[in-house]
Amino acid sequence: MAEFRRRKRGFKLLLQALSLLVVMGTVPWLGYQFISEAKQFLDSGQLISQEQFGRSVANTFYNEKESLSLSPIAGAPLPKTYLATPIIVDGSKQDWQDQSYRRAHFPKRNSYDGLGFSIAVGERNGSIYGLVEVRDLDPDYDAGVMHTFDSRDHVRLEWINQFDEIERVVLVPQQDGFVAIFRVEANWRRDSIDPFQAAPITALMMPSREGYTIEIKIDHTHLNKKQQLRFSVYDGTTKSGLSSIGSAKGFHTLNTSSSAANGLLERLAKSVSYIALYDMNFQLRAHTQSKSRPLAQLSRTAVWNNLVSFVDEVMMLLLQMSIGIAGDELETQGELLIAAGRGNLAQARWSLLSGGGFLATAAPVLSEDGSVIGIVLVKQSTDQILKLQLRSLQNIVFLGVVGILLALSIVFFLFWRLAYRVRKLRIETANMVNDEGRLVTNKIVSQVDRDDSIGDLARSFSDVVFKLHDQQSFMSTMPRTLSHEIKNPLNAISTSLENISDYPLDDEIKGYIDIAKRGLHKIELILLKLSSAANLELALTNDELEPLDVNHFLTLYCQHQHQMAGPNVAIEYVGTKKTAMVQAVDYRLEQALDKLLDNAKDFYRQGTPIIVRLSADKFDWIIGVENQGEQINLDEAGQLFQSMVTSRTQATEAGAGHFGLGLYVVQTIAQFHKGAAEVVNLADGSGVCFSIRLPVQFI
Repeated sequence: MAEFRRRKRGFKLLLQALSLLVVMGTVPWLGYQFISEAKQFLDSGQLISQEQFGRSVANTFYNEKESLSLSPIAGAPLPKTYLATPIIVDGSKQDWQDQSYRRAHFPKRNSYDGLGFSIAVGERNGSIYGLVEVRDLDPDYDAGVMHTFDSRDHVRLEWINQFDEIERVVLVPQQDGFVAIFRVEANWRRDSIDPFQAAPITALMMPSREGYTIEIKIDHTHLNKKQQLRFSVYDGTTKSGLSSIGSAKGFHTLNTSSSAANGLLERLAKSVSYIALYDMNFQLRAHTQSKSRPLAQLSRTAVWNNLVSFVDEVMMLLLQMSIGIAGDELETQGELLIAAGRGNLAQARWSLLSGGGFLATAAPVLSEDGSVIGIVLVKQSTDQILKLQLRSLQNIVFLGVVGILLALSIVFFLFWRLAYRVRKLRIETANMVNDEGRLVTNKIVSQVDRDDSIGDLARSFSDVVFKLHDQQSFMSTMPRTLSHEIKNPLNAISTSLENISDYPLDDEIKGYIDIAKRGLHKIELILLKLSSAANLELALTNDELEPLDVNHFLTLYCQHQHQMAGPNVAIEYVGTKKTAMVQAVDYRLEQALDKLLDNAKDFYRQGTPIIVRLSADKFDWIIGVENQGEQINLDEAGQLFQSMVTSRTQATEAGAGHFGLGLYVVQTIAQFHKGAAEVVNLADGSGVCFSIRLPVQFI
């Protein structure tokens, strides 16, 4: 039951500590909730603000059909779209299914069964993609090294590079989807072209039911700003070709932007990151330059600045992730454009691990008749709100950490002060009792003047100590008081017995008087021993320890005791040949040995010797007194050295004066010599050995 109670108290203490931690932990959590609510409020305000801004930009292009349609001069039959989904260059037209309505067909006649082709062009992540579907009922996939291509089926591609120079490549379809790519001259030969200079284009083909398809990819940096190019298809069987331009002059212009619309958007885009204008074919007609978000640079001036910058970047990344990554930006943008093309205002938010979050709004541009003629896309960075949230969150975390540390410091100080006071009270309580187990003071000084619970505990201890000290003082003076009080009537009895003995008495009366005298003598011996035991501790305080050769001392002592014991008791000494030095008072040690010999004489078996043995045990000398006789119960052996305890079951004439004080005197004298008194049964089971252990004196 006690163990259960201890466990229960421990659980309660643990629960209290956890409760304290939970309460402290709610401080930054509440702050974070406040910041989250504030962020939602700011986000809602930004959504409404951007919605109004998007409608305003859309109203600016109200009924501006010229800005949203291609002029006759720039009217190229190759519309370029911004691809929403990734394109895999493998020759398959599977990735181009949703772009079929934007394909340009050559020749432009509605019904034509001869050589023809269609082209679809798109842009994604800075690369130009193209899908060329060739209608050729007898395609030729023969491979081989060639300098002229008149006898081969091939596709010719020309473009104007960033240096305004015309570059030409020939795409020859091969078996297993391979396309041989050759850089050529203006005469479409490759005699003087470096064969090791690779063409900046990737292409793969795939046979189709009507001919074959070729899928290409080229980086937009290899084209000029207008992105001008043209295609031609050549049939090696008929040695005829078909160009997408129709003549040797002119290029398709893929850049469909409007200068007037660009200028207008630049004037509007002062407070947002990006504005774009699209026509109903999702062709980019105008856009502003994206305002790059300055990346936090780690300062190299100090380690602290580097650490602060790193923490800011990590916390900003966590805040961006908390917004939620809304998938691919271009995919989300395509969905917005489609929704706005249907006449609805659409908004979306996404966060990118590569940098910042964005809020996008797509608003339809209307004409006079209410139809949608274009789309305005507004993208605004959410970094400003994130930075505001970051600073607020950092302040809350800082204040929360400081508050928790302050609270923990106060709690630590209170517990430390409490532990210090308890430890001080424990030390004082431990020092109140000496090695003999006696109180050395009658009160507690520490903490008794305090008004708290520890003060109440200290005062309670002090009251108990005062009562115990009074009880101890009474018990220590009781033998002397008892001896003093009993001696007067005993003297009167002794005098009366002596006076009675002077009168003529018969033998029977004299026998009774002798019995009374012997009883009186026994009482006097008991009082003498009680008084001697009571005064022993006080007397020991006046004794001084001196160097003593205990081997020499025991030799002389045992010789004297053997002579005094008479012929009926044999006392033998078994010593050592070495000098055995200890710090001792010789007559006190003799007093203790007298008690041990008296005890051995009372319990030894007749005809066996009493052996006094000196032996060494590590850093102690052991004086043992062995007698053969009845063994003792070692479980109760420790009680034999207590005061007023004896193992005798009946009094005899020799032991009538024993009152359980002999071994107590031995224990007291041994402790005074920094040693101990012990008792063990002999190993052979023949008797008992009482011993005194004394520390060795090192010379």
